[in-house]
Amino acid sequence: MLYNKLTKIGLSVAIGALVLGILSACSSDSDVSSDTTLDNRGYSSTERLVSTKWVEDNLDNKNLKIIDIRKGEDYEAGHLPGALSYPKTELQIESGGVKGLIPPSTDISNKLSSLGVKSEDTILIYDGNKNLWSTRLLWTLDVYGHDDARMMDGSFGLWEKENRSVTNDVPSIKASDYKFTGTANSELVTSIDTVLGSLDDTSSVVLDTRGAEEFAGRDVRANRGGHIPGAIHVNWVNNVDEDGRFLSAADLKKLYGTANVTDDLSDIYTLCQTAVRATHSWFVLADLLGFDNVSVYDGSWTEWGNREDTPIDS
Repeated sequence: MLYNKLTKIGLSVAIGALVLGILSACSSDSDVSSDTTLDNRGYSSTERLVSTKWVEDNLDNKNLKIIDIRKGEDYEAGHLPGALSYPKTELQIESGGVKGLIPPSTDISNKLSSLGVKSEDTILIYDGNKNLWSTRLLWTLDVYGHDDARMMDGSFGLWEKENRSVTNDVPSIKASDYKFTGTANSELVTSIDTVLGSLDDTSSVVLDTRGAEEFAGRDVRANRGGHIPGAIHVNWVNNVDEDGRFLSAADLKKLYGTANVTDDLSDIYTLCQTAVRATHSWFVLADLLGFDNVSVYDGSWTEWGNREDTPIDS
């Protein structure tokens, strides 16, 4: 009797352990973990920045949707396994004669639906140019309210340099009915009227993220060249190393602190030509350094420089 009872107990324990193991395995397949490998850089938050190693370890996670934000032909030439193509040209529209503006939320949700992305999915974004366009998509998702979006630290070139897996295979897609269910953040988009109204406010600043020649008015990409009076210039490319990996918090604080761009300011408005480079510096200040006073001037220089009633210095 005692033997039979012990045998039954042992069998129950074994079955219980097996069930727990199965449940644990299922959980690990569906949950998208955080990445702590970048914590040593001293960022205010690393929730939305992950390493290439983390991406490689999560390629088979069914709740992770990887989005390639490069040109379609670049995607076709080779991409991360399972990656979905979202051509960067679809992240901007022309409205009211101004090019490069954020598309309406329905455009974005329709695109995500066509890619089979669901509201509860974790979106992982990468590009081929130091996260320049990745930050544009991340900012767009923030504006309209997607709960969990992240970027790969570095670019596709770094992924290849590290000899990680690249494929030409295009994943099969089952369209979804994507809806933005997170908190919308319309305050991340700044208008020309807001920028104009801030010019005499010493507690706010325009951060110009373009190249030095554009800032000086020698590289003219609109009807007029130059910069907004009082604007501070910090070129976006200084945010990253040659492989597109973001600099440490200490180096970023030095870069922006030297230019007097600090979280003591009431507002920081980033701009470039069409608000792409501007989102790169927005991410650095808002996420990596923890500033809560940063927004993107969506019209940027393509709006400011093409109007006749806006003040310009050079």
